[in-house]
Amino acid sequence: MEIRWPAFIGTVVLAFILINLLFAIIYVSMPDAIANAERGSLYDAFYFSVDTLATVGYGNMYPASRIGHAVAAVEILLGLFFLATVTGLIFARFSRPRHGLLFSRFAVVGRYRGKKALMLRVAWTRSFPLVDAVAQLSWLETIRHEDGKNFRRLRELELVRSHNPIIGLGWSLIHVLPDDSDILDALERSDGRVLLTASVSGTDTLLASPSQSLQRYGRGEIFLDHEFMEMISEDEKGLCLDLERLHQVRPIADD
Repeated sequence: MEIRWPAFIGTVVLAFILINLLFAIIYVSMPDAIANAERGSLYDAFYFSVDTLATVGYGNMYPASRIGHAVAAVEILLGLFFLATVTGLIFARFSRPRHGLLFSRFAVVGRYRGKKALMLRVAWTRSFPLVDAVAQLSWLETIRHEDGKNFRRLRELELVRSHNPIIGLGWSLIHVLPDDSDILDALERSDGRVLLTASVSGTDTLLASPSQSLQRYGRGEIFLDHEFMEMISEDEKGLCLDLERLHQVRPIADD
């Protein structure tokens, strides 16, 4: 499901050839099992196997013995499973929803209305908008119990705006950090594990189907005292989204 189409097609073709080659060797090892086939011919046995596996049955070659009929019956059954599996995979690959959401590669700790805030951006890359979008931001925190054992869990972070009726261009996910934020403390320390998870889901108006995507950020992908570059511009045609700037950040200039 995850491999590219050339690799998928190549895998199916290779499996088809190997299955037919295996049965061709079996037919060759059984003399006179196939009528009108040259005795000991791997070529004839291979193409008889192709006809049998695909349930084509041209009629010029056919099983000529009981053992030949038995092997052909097994191959026909295998062919039904093979064709059904490949057909199901092809249908699933075509019907699989394609993600139009694109997250920024980095998150930043910058300024929002005079306070420090954890921010990242997401853009919708299709011409038809994403509607009724819902965002979640989670932080992996470590809690030490009274018995001294560490317990890790994802803590959902409150967003300034967690619901967006429609995403046509971009959306900034913002979590305002309190002064005593453990997140800020963890980012400023060199030790400890840092993991931020963002997810956005909504309805793709083009396909009328749900769309969901997520992104994870480690310590090296979260920049302190940085801000995002502006990625939306306006001209005589309207608003334009520059996806090349989606990932661009810069240090916050000192006042």
